[in-house]
Amino acid sequence: MKCIINRRAEFSASHRYWLPELSDRDNGDRFGLCTRFPGHGHNYVLYVSMAGELDEYGMVLNLSDVKQVIKREVTSQLNFSYLNDAWSEFQETLPTTENMARVIWQRLAPHLPLIHIQLFEHPELWADYEGNSMEAYLTISTHFSAAHRLALPHLTLEQNSEIYGKCARVNGHGHNYHWKSASRARSIPALA
Repeated sequence: MKCIINRRAEFSASHRYWLPELSDRDNGDRFGLCTRFPGHGHNYVLYVSMAGELDEYGMVLNLSDVKQVIKREVTSQLNFSYLNDAWSEFQETLPTTENMARVIWQRLAPHLPLIHIQLFEHPELWADYEGNSMEAYLTISTHFSAAHRLALPHLTLEQNSEIYGKCARVNGHGHNYHWKSASRARSIPALA
């Protein structure tokens, strides 16, 4: 029986978005506050998804072994680092969340049966990578709160309350709305 298992890891690191071929102003226009030196940091959360057949002990992989691979190949190298200097890949391309997910995949793939990498820079910003060359998905989440009222103007409050329940209250009622937008980055270009 095939099964998917997930392992979570965390690391904290800083980075800066800066293209040497652009002027200070062009970098600022393109990347905003992310251009400030020496950079800014995030507490990253990494989810590593792996697939395989269940063995006679009911496991796909020993999760303690998986933890050690992730620590050796990723978190021990990136934790409390300046990403621009941590790995050579980030000297060739910007350490964006989607590029980081791709590079982490490349580092873990020789050691684990990966099917999905999910890297959270923030609870409202993360990247998904599934090993398909330079294709990554970047998701941004946001929320807002709003109130509304459902009521037909030709009905009484009692009639509207019978039909719409609490939604018919004179002052309405509120909800917390959550919205996610995912976009696919078809390619992550290398810097010249």
